Order: sequence, then C-alpha cells, then structure tokens
Amino acid sequence: MNLKAKSGPFVAIIALSLLASLVGCASVEKRYKKGQELEEKGRLEEAAQRYISVLAKEPGREDARERLADVGARVIDESLARARADGSAGLYENAVAAILRIDGLRDRSGQVGVALAVPDDYADFRRGMLDAAAETLFRQGEDLENAEDWAEASRRYDKLRSYPLTSDQAFRADESRARVLLRWAERDMELGAFRAAYTRAQGALDIFGADSETGTKVRAIQTAALNAGTKTVAVLPFWADPGAGAATPRGIENDLYDSLLYERMAAPPLFVGPVDRGAVHREMSRLRVRSGEIPARTALMVGRSLNADFVVVGWLESYEQEDGAPEEIAKKAPLRRDKSTSASYTERRYTARLTGEVTYRIVETATGRMVEEETAGTHATAQFRRAYFDGDYTTLDLSRDERALFNKEEWLRAEEELRAGLVDKLAERIASGVFERVLRHVR
Repeated sequence: MNLKAKSGPFVAIIALSLLASLVGCASVEKRYKKGQELEEKGRLEEAAQRYISVLAKEPGREDARERLADVGARVIDESLARARADGSAGLYENAVAAILRIDGLRDRSGQVGVALAVPDDYADFRRGMLDAAAETLFRQGEDLENAEDWAEASRRYDKLRSYPLTSDQAFRADESRARVLLRWAERDMELGAFRAAYTRAQGALDIFGADSETGTKVRAIQTAALNAGTKTVAVLPFWADPGAGAATPRGIENDLYDSLLYERMAAPPLFVGPVDRGAVHREMSRLRVRSGEIPARTALMVGRSLNADFVVVGWLESYEQEDGAPEEIAKKAPLRRDKSTSASYTERRYTARLTGEVTYRIVETATGRMVEEETAGTHATAQFRRAYFDGDYTTLDLSRDERALFNKEEWLRAEEELRAGLVDKLAERIASGVFERVLRHVR
C-alpha cells in the first residue's frame, strides 16, 4: 500500500519532466527551422543568431553547428568586404561598425563552440580602421568645439566609448569629454542656466573624480552655480481654517508645520533653500506678526524682509474622522482572586479613517505674484481594538496584550500615531509641490 501511495506523486513528477523536455525540444526545433527560413531569405546574421540559440540549448545538435559554421563564414566574408570598401572610401565609422558586427558574431559563436575564421591580415586591418575612425571622431569633435557646438562635440566623443580603444585613446577620449562638459557648463553659467551648468560639470566630475584637476574646476563651477541659482523659500506658520471641521484636533496645524520644516523640507533638492525656521519666527516677532491667519500682504512683507525669493503660506482646509461600523466580540476572563469564576467583557474592533486637506500658496517676493495655489489632500487609516468591562478591569486575570486593550493611554497613543501619519503624508505632498514649483524658476 505504501509503495502504491508513493507511486502516484513519483509518476506525476516523471510525467511533468518528460512534458517539459518535449516542450523544450519543440522550442529548439522551432528556432532551428526559423534559422533555415531566415537563411533562405538572405538574412544571414539573424539566421546565425537562431543557430547560436539552438546550440546554447542543445550543444550536441551537429546540424545547427554545421549551419552556423557555414552561415557565419558567409556573414564574415560579406561584412569584411563591406568594411574594406568603406575603409577605402574613407568611411571609417561604417567600416568599424562592420568590424564590430564581425567581432560580436565570432564571440557569440565561440561561446557555443563554433570558431569562425578570419583572414591573416584581419587584426592589422581591424586596428587600422579603429584608429582611423577614432582619429576622425577626435578631429570632428575638436572642430565642433571650436565652433562652440558643445552638444554635437559631446556626441562625437561619446561615440568613442563604444569602440575598443587603446589606453591612450581611452584617456584622450575621457579628457575630451570632460573638457567639452566643462566648457559647456561655463557657457551655461554665462546664460544663467545654473542647473544645467551644475549637471554638465557633474558629468566631467564623474569621468575623472573629485581629487583630479578637473574635479577642482568642477567644484568651483558647481559652487558658483548653486550660489547664483538657488532660490530661497520662507515657509510661514500654517493655521487651521475655522471651517476645517469640529473634529479638528487642537494644534494639528503646528504639528503639520513642524513635520514640513523639520522632516520633509530638511533635505531639499539642489537649488532650493528653505529659510531657517528660527529666522522666520524672529522676523515675524520683529515685525509683530501674530500667529493664526496671515494675510497675503503681511506674508509678502515677511518674505521680503528675509530676502527670500518665495514665501509660502498655508492652512488646514478640512479635517474629518470616520469610524467604521464596530465589530463587538463577547469575551470571558477569570477573576484574579477566584479563577474558578469568570466575568464577561466586550472587545470592540473598528477602522478609523482620517482625511485632511491643506491649501498652500507660493508667492514670488520680487513681483508679489502668486505662482501657485494648491490644495493637497490625503487620508490615513488604522484598525483599533478596545475592550470594555462593567467594573474594574484590573480584577480580571488578563494577559499583557489583553490588559493593553483597556488602557486609555494606549488608546490616545494610537490616535496620536494615526494623526501623525496623516500629518506626515500632508507634509510630504506640500514639500514635493513646493520643491517642484520653485525648481521651475531655476534654469
């Protein structure tokens, strides 16, 4: 009986293995036939790739090996003839493109055990074409640099990265790429495109590193770009609109302001500089601006006195709490003094959902123009469990987790955590909106 019971799963495994093998064979055969079809159509490189994929799956397929050897040799002959013709015509980049296709095919074929031969002079011809193409690209790049066409010059030097260069050529290519990026960054600085200048300079830094001579130049450009291009933002204390809702917790607007300034705007993106909160409060105190709703003219006055490029004001527009229908579960627990006697209590489970909306405005201090008014809304949910007992719950013999269900301090802590989650989500949305809008003013 045991042998028979075990034979079922064993037979099933064998059957699945055979099925997978048959499916694999069918797939390989399909690739082989596709290679033959492509070969008949004269699409030799694609046919060679199909034969390579067959041999990768079934190394013993001699028919595929023979076809790959034949097709591969023909591809090499045709590509080499094209490369020689292009080289004679001075079209060195085209010649190199054909050579790289030859190299790729030989490498892939070699990986499945098929060595494709090339003429004895191939290595010398290959090196000569690579050198000629590289020199052409260098010359074109330099001409474009002299014409201050940085984009096209950069493209020429970038193309060299795909070539198998000598160490000297590779260093020269890197040097040229870095030089173009630095000169391009300098032009961006002249045009006031500070973010672009910073990014291009970073490209040069990525090539040679911070400790190089190039790195020193890069840091100087990037520092200048940040100093000239960074937009400062003064965020004034938020307030709660009187119509926000009766359930609005006292002081939640202060929590939102703290989360926004100390957490979500503490690590701003490059070119955005939030004004220190302490400086904002000192200036508001000096100007005798009270907390609560801040009129637009007052906000603009504070922003200008702080030399901020933008000033942000915001308020809690609405706040709602919805508690889902509770699930009540009857529970029993023994008494601590008399464990033979039990008492009944009720556990209540429900989901609470908080929804909040904040409206904020971004004002450009130089012009007094409001560049953005946005309402950010989100919600936070949590499941609550609470227990109720007609009497003193400490007389019940409860586990630690069960006692926590009666602890009103735990109830309050859970509610505070839910509110903190809502506040953090709102602060994240406001910060991302401010960053995105301010960055539009930095080129």
